[in-house]
Amino acid sequence: MTQLRKLAGDLPEVIGLASEHMKKLANSNVALHQENAGLKHELSAYKLARRMEQRGLSAELDFEAKVAKLLEMPVAKLASMDAAVEFATGGFRLGTLEQDDKTASNGDTASSTGGSDPLDSYISSNAAFT
Repeated sequence: MTQLRKLAGDLPEVIGLASEHMKKLANSNVALHQENAGLKHELSAYKLARRMEQRGLSAELDFEAKVAKLLEMPVAKLASMDAAVEFATGGFRLGTLEQDDKTASNGDTASSTGGSDPLDSYISSNAAFT
């Protein structure tokens, strides 16, 4: 019985130590998740900048400047930019259907007037970075 009472007396101390270690582990876990999110964001920015380089988008900026601009963007906007870059150059134009002048319904399409579609201009310009 005396050993059982001794163990019972040590129990609050053991629970306190376990609690401290669990708090440290939880804080460490949160810090690691934040670091992981930051590294994922950075990796996404580098990958996107590389695809932009390959496709000739924002040619006025060098690779490092593109990465710096992309790192400033929030994660949601970076994901949108990623999708826009995938569609920006692929043999077709976003927001327009290429038609010859004979089949254009009312003559005010971007292809018949020689102008460019506003969405195409936004994606291929530096305006998407702001």
